[in-house]
Amino acid sequence: MAMELERISVVLRPRAPREALDLGATMLRANARAVWSAWFAFTLPVFVLCNALGVVVGLPWLGLLLMWWLKPLFDRLPLYVLSRAVFDRAPGWRETLRGQRQWPWGSTWAALSWLRIDSNRSLRLPLELLEGLPRRQRSARWSVLRRRIVADASLLTYGCLQFELVLFLSVWLLTWMLVPHEWLPDSLRDFFRVDVHAASTVWMLLTSFVAYLAMSAIEPLYVACGFALYLNRRTQLEAWDIDLAFRRLRQRLLANGKVLAVLLACAGCWSLPAHAAVSPQGSQVVPATSLEQVFQQPVDGADRRFADAAVAAYRDPRFGGERKAREWVFKYTPAPQAAPVSMQPLFPGFAGAVAMILKLALWLLLAVAIAALLRFIWRWRGTRVGIDAVPVTPRQSLRAQVQVDAPLPVDLAAAIRALWQARQQREALALLYRGCVEQATRLLQLPSSLDMTEADWLRQAASMADRTRAQRVATIVRTWQFAAYAGRYPDDAAVESLLAGWPVQAGSSA
Repeated sequence: MAMELERISVVLRPRAPREALDLGATMLRANARAVWSAWFAFTLPVFVLCNALGVVVGLPWLGLLLMWWLKPLFDRLPLYVLSRAVFDRAPGWRETLRGQRQWPWGSTWAALSWLRIDSNRSLRLPLELLEGLPRRQRSARWSVLRRRIVADASLLTYGCLQFELVLFLSVWLLTWMLVPHEWLPDSLRDFFRVDVHAASTVWMLLTSFVAYLAMSAIEPLYVACGFALYLNRRTQLEAWDIDLAFRRLRQRLLANGKVLAVLLACAGCWSLPAHAAVSPQGSQVVPATSLEQVFQQPVDGADRRFADAAVAAYRDPRFGGERKAREWVFKYTPAPQAAPVSMQPLFPGFAGAVAMILKLALWLLLAVAIAALLRFIWRWRGTRVGIDAVPVTPRQSLRAQVQVDAPLPVDLAAAIRALWQARQQREALALLYRGCVEQATRLLQLPSSLDMTEADWLRQAASMADRTRAQRVATIVRTWQFAAYAGRYPDDAAVESLLAGWPVQAGSSA
């Protein structure tokens, strides 16, 4: 592919792969309007058609699958815009759609079939669409182009896939956080068992739409970064930066061509007398082709042995070729520090004696500790007694403590007060909580359910029309939670206030 390097708007120089990826993101940001206008002009109708097809055939998930499978087809649009934009001419979305007929379609069909899960698609795409080489030359070209950057192209594919997945999950988590607490299902099990199955088509269409938005945000970036890797690799292989520098130098020389021609003519006329003075015999110089001619002396046996050894060394496969060596080095080399000056003690003999005494004291302390441990073991060797296994009864669950099957006493307040005065505080509050639950069930006309928790009854209390009764239900439920889970019991006055009025006294208004 012949490229007009003089018109290119990108600074061409060999870059590291990470710098090339950054260049791709910059190109996409500079041409964002042209890229995404062409993207949505083509992909949005395809998205509608794919999901409509899935709904018609009764497979709502088919639209999501088709949009993911057609990614190689959509990648042609950002590449067309960016390949023109680097030459200071970003096409419009209509020109981009019409320009797809100029590119070959064979590589696209291959990318949609046996090369669909190719991790190097972003790097292969510019090679197949921009260069337009025959199949055999394209294969040889690909083997050279992919060398040394195939790992970076694969990491780009997996990284963009992860970014797309993060965006997809983030939209659902944000929606979940913004839904009011009262509208949330009781559990994820109920959500997937009831809500999803009851509206599977709607949920799949929403899922497909969120996945389409995530793909629209990441896929043009994926193509732009792959195109930047392609440009960087061709710059390394073909020395585009040097070629461009020589072309600019040629333009400057052509601009000053007349002056340069006059100078060259003067220089040629000045050197003619000097060349005329040289004799023809002196101009013929025979180059030296042997050791005898170079050193102007006969070659002996030692020189022959040296020449043979040199030839054998050059034939050694360890010489020549390319080798890649890697080693770990510190990113920030620490500044060299001056060697510490050792200070000599004033009294070397005295210091050695003190060190020896401390060392002996430590050994003596260790021996005393070992002797004390052995004495303790010897003293208590025969005093081990067996401890009878005491059966441990498992603690009853809170549901068992609230005896839901036993009928409520006729005088509920008196029964609760009797248990409280008998120091059976947990049982008294459990009976109060059970009486409150049954009265609230009758008031709200709810079916009797054993699976409702304290949080469920707090939500039911919030839906009561009588705010006074709702407040009393919430107070009783909170009191029972503090007692059952935290061991915090109210005082006698608080219990008496709970026993006065509804729901303990069913006929009372509050």
